[in-house]
Amino acid sequence: MDKKRLMLDTNVIIDTLNNKIDLLAFLDSLGECVVFINPIVAIEVLAKSGMSEHEESLARTLLDSFKWAEIDKNTCETAIQIRRDKNLRLPDALIAASAIVLNATVLSNDSHLRDYQRTGYTALAVISK
Repeated sequence: MDKKRLMLDTNVIIDTLNNKIDLLAFLDSLGECVVFINPIVAIEVLAKSGMSEHEESLARTLLDSFKWAEIDKNTCETAIQIRRDKNLRLPDALIAASAIVLNATVLSNDSHLRDYQRTGYTALAVISK
């Protein structure tokens, strides 16, 4: 049986780092799965102004615990279609496109990604503490 594939949105990583959600417990509740992040998520998380060295270290450790999706031509073309159809912000379009290409479910606590509808796209909320 294939493992479930999940794509994390930036807000899930930030909420995890801010102790608002217990991502690891949530992932455990889903059973065996492969968890991806898009490089744009790492950029958004690590570009936070005023981040201490300790915070950055924690963030990098968390980010490195997931598989990194590639932004290849197929992902770019899918993101272009999403932006044309829905006009999502570029980071969100790339996250959604990566999920579609990888056949993964997006985990997001933002309604614009959860409410987006397209064949081959699914999204779920991560339950808060």
